[in-house]
Amino acid sequence: MSRRRPRAVVAVAPGVVFVEGPVSNWVVLAEEDGVALVDAGYPADAGLVLDTIRYAGHDPADLRRVYVTHGHVDHIGGLPAILEAHPGATVLAHADEVAAVRGPERDQATLGDIGGRIVAPRVLGWAARAVRSGGLDPVTVPPVRAFTARDFDERAIAPLPAPGHTLGSTAYLLPAADALVTGDAVVTHHDVQPRSWSPRPRMIRALFTADTATAVESAAALPLPGIVLPGHGPAVHRVGDRWVPIGH
Repeated sequence: MSRRRPRAVVAVAPGVVFVEGPVSNWVVLAEEDGVALVDAGYPADAGLVLDTIRYAGHDPADLRRVYVTHGHVDHIGGLPAILEAHPGATVLAHADEVAAVRGPERDQATLGDIGGRIVAPRVLGWAARAVRSGGLDPVTVPPVRAFTARDFDERAIAPLPAPGHTLGSTAYLLPAADALVTGDAVVTHHDVQPRSWSPRPRMIRALFTADTATAVESAAALPLPGIVLPGHGPAVHRVGDRWVPIGH
């Protein structure tokens, strides 16, 4: 049992459980042959990820696939420990993202990139949580491979390219749930920003993004269905012309 605690665990649709983790998010999916994840948090989140699989009603031994939105440590850091415990799971990412997921080298904002902004209280608090979560660990995920169309039943899950945040950033559409898992292509909040009483889909801060212009184009092109499951911030659903948090 992990000592870490999520901010929220929400069943947003049958077979879809969204986890707003301590610092970043992941999703647990029921699939025909077992259970899948979209992302896996920081290194320190591995036990919590497995706990949330159990909370969703699954045995972690039935983990079959991990769909990766992008290769930053806060989204893949839990994978080495999870795969050590359950080596049968397949890790899938966009072809342009495989090298970053495999690591240990990857294009990701460092404390040096943040520079003088580190003294801002929200930024300092986020950085401390990230470091305690294993954000400086040299994470490697050797088993990752590039996904192909054969890896998806697009009635259940379909990848949507969303480059810019990283070279191969990918969102995942869940048609039956009317939901989109966005990774960091679109977020609803990040800890370096003031907490909003009305979270909505928005861009992550530019300092975390490799190519801001491309990221803006990608975000604008993403179809936003009734539910958005972001890489940071709460899940939200559309009510009329407003976005409303789920489970808060």
